[in-house]
Amino acid sequence: MFYSQFILAKKGPLGTIWIAAHLERKLRKNQVTETNIGVSVDSILCPEVPIALRLSGHLLLGVVRIYSRKVNYLFHDCSEALVKIKQAFHSGAVDLPPEAATAPFHSITLPETFDLDDLELLPDREALFLANSSIDHHVTSREQITLQDTIEDTTYLSSQFGLDGNLFFSLS
Repeated sequence: MFYSQFILAKKGPLGTIWIAAHLERKLRKNQVTETNIGVSVDSILCPEVPIALRLSGHLLLGVVRIYSRKVNYLFHDCSEALVKIKQAFHSGAVDLPPEAATAPFHSITLPETFDLDDLELLPDREALFLANSSIDHHVTSREQITLQDTIEDTTYLSSQFGLDGNLFFSLS
């Protein structure tokens, strides 16, 4: 025998894979979802004890069957979610009266001519006074937001910054 009985035991590391290869109908959904495909394939390809080639082929068949079941479960979950989304946004579920299904023409269309005299562009004096008397914390003076230069007896040589006294650079 080219394998350990412990590896293929029902509670062993490859037990679920073995059941999937030989008794696919006896797999439960939680067994399929709990199986880690990557770890299972790694343990088949690099086993702790040597296993026969035929056994590794059977185990890889089990991995494929479990992967197929996982894909089917995902497909059904996505299909169910899509149906629920379509039902949520179904056009028949709107509680609007029939006359409110379309907006009035004048509410969604700009007029041909626009008369600025009809608009009240300047606020009245009382509103302007109230606006100026309130404190606005979003505007501050320039002195509060500007950093002051603190150069005291510091001379910068142009050689410190990689400049040779030539302020113009040629691109050629």
